Amino acid sequence: MLAAVDPVTGAGCFLARQHGYSPAAARRLTLGDHLDGDHPFAFERLVEGPCRVGVLNTGAPGPRRNAAMRTVMADEGVGSELRIALVEAGRAWGGLVLLRPQGARPFSAAEAASAQRLGRDVIAAMRRYATGAPPEPSRLDQPPGVLIVGADETVVAATPSAREWIGELETLPAHALAAPRMPMESTIWNLTQAARRRPDTPALTRIPTRRGWILLRAQPMTGEENGAVAVTIQPAAGTELLPAMALWHGLTPKERAVINQVLERQATKQIARRLRMSPHTVNDHFKSIYRKLGVSAREELIARLLD
Repeated sequence: MLAAVDPVTGAGCFLARQHGYSPAAARRLTLGDHLDGDHPFAFERLVEGPCRVGVLNTGAPGPRRNAAMRTVMADEGVGSELRIALVEAGRAWGGLVLLRPQGARPFSAAEAASAQRLGRDVIAAMRRYATGAPPEPSRLDQPPGVLIVGADETVVAATPSAREWIGELETLPAHALAAPRMPMESTIWNLTQAARRRPDTPALTRIPTRRGWILLRAQPMTGEENGAVAVTIQPAAGTELLPAMALWHGLTPKERAVINQVLERQATKQIARRLRMSPHTVNDHFKSIYRKLGVSAREELIARLLD
């Protein structure tokens, strides 16, 4: 199970899985990771620590999850889990979880060391995927979608367009999207959890799709809807899209500053004066930006980012 995060906010961004835990089990284990002392290799600790890899064997001595977590793993037929925090230059890009069934050889220390060395290649592959999306807001012709997620983590209400937007994530089968009671999608669940853990911090993520980038934002509701979270889904454009897309595409801080000025419709001389650069240097930054984003002119750059 390979999960990417928005490199700015750390919220879930996209997910690829081949077998792995069931969605219900993955949620129970993720919630357990946030309980103190519950998991010796919680992703948050792996991101911050010198070692980015942890191995958990349910039938061997050494650090293990508590009884409740081991029960979840056993119910899923899992005997060994290897998890890798994908970190580069101090920035978290996501995590990779590999599983072996009960009765199979558990992951070894040598395999954990090899996995850690693969982290940079995995991040490079994730960046190729993210930058394969058009560097522009989603072209899905739908109004913004709105979901209300109850305290029990079920979808209480949804606008008709919300199903279309969730379909763009390509994580739920068609029959689930068409069901009267739509199941909780994994990225949205990750975002609602972030909103509940840090209610005073904006919970948002920008996601690359086949038709461009979309923005998910979650906010706890107040009043009678105590415990519920509202989620909005819409195209990611302009200054909302730029911070995450700049990191995925490898734009430098100066290149990002130039784009911010472009979005304000500043001319090259004005950009140079504001950023204390020569016009020649600004033009060099433009050339690099065009190459990285696959555009050919300032007008195309503006049209892409602002749709």
